Amino acid sequence: MPLPPSPLLRWDEVPADFVECFILSGYRRLHLPGQACLASIFQPTNETLNFWTHFLPLVLFVSKFYLLFSAAELPGHHPALLPLWCYASGVLLTFAMSCTAHVFSCRSLRLRAAFFFLDYASISYYGFASTVAYTYYLLPGLRLLDPAVMTPYLQSLGWHRVDYPAVLGLYGALVLPVAFALAVTCTVACCRSRAEGCAYPFAVRTFVFAMPLSMACPVMLESLLFDLSGRNPTLFVCFYRRYFWLLVAAFFNVSKIPERIQPGRFDIVGHSHQLFHIFTFLSIYDQMRYVEQGLEQFLRAPPSAPTFRGTVGYMLLLSLCLGWVVRTYLKGLTVAKQD
Repeated sequence: MPLPPSPLLRWDEVPADFVECFILSGYRRLHLPGQACLASIFQPTNETLNFWTHFLPLVLFVSKFYLLFSAAELPGHHPALLPLWCYASGVLLTFAMSCTAHVFSCRSLRLRAAFFFLDYASISYYGFASTVAYTYYLLPGLRLLDPAVMTPYLQSLGWHRVDYPAVLGLYGALVLPVAFALAVTCTVACCRSRAEGCAYPFAVRTFVFAMPLSMACPVMLESLLFDLSGRNPTLFVCFYRRYFWLLVAAFFNVSKIPERIQPGRFDIVGHSHQLFHIFTFLSIYDQMRYVEQGLEQFLRAPPSAPTFRGTVGYMLLLSLCLGWVVRTYLKGLTVAKQD
């Protein structure tokens, strides 16, 4: 028998930690039972579309990864697919953790903090998993090592005399360790912004999660110094469109538009966090398109076989580090948040 809808509350009827900027109504009550939390995804609350805008993409990506692994025509444990497993785990974990956080965030103040700490950790995990996929599937296919394909204008400026093999070799040696350190640092910064209070928490979280995007700089360099748009239009278009979606998502996440303009009107449908979810989904969808293309090229002529240590091993170690970060900040919550 379905549970009757729980009465919704206004912003001044819930704990301060529950209140979202410019969202005046549609709040669920604190200590809502788990079954009622699940039932609320079918009720018009201010969290309902936060759940659905990530649950539907989660279902879509599960089906896309299933088709991608099937199309590879390789056993699932094949070394060539290890980076894809890392990437798939990052994408799916991010959407699944976000759904969980938005559904069960009203169980208690402590669980709310724990879920969002885990949400930040999953985003960092996804960012590192993306770097693993870049390193193995996209980097070998770039033409930075071949000055002959550089645009004529840049050749006339003497850029062809730059020692690209040395630069790219240094990048290849450092990219995963640096991305690993960034993933841990970003999680610490975001957990700290929630645990200790921060004047501009959304700006801080948006900035720190933008930092790992710099790991894709060889693709950007390829587009600036070489004819990437003509040689690989899918990568060129999807790469820059992904970054456009991310900029739009960051705009909504920081500005709190449209609810900032008319508080109360977008409490249930159309507030900035829902738009943030939609545009982050679009960015990951475009990213998956060029990761898929990179995988196809890699399988045709793999330069070297990925190792378990350099892929899954990194992900397992990162999981331990992120788990330690979340546990540390959860233990440090104030007594008021222990309820």
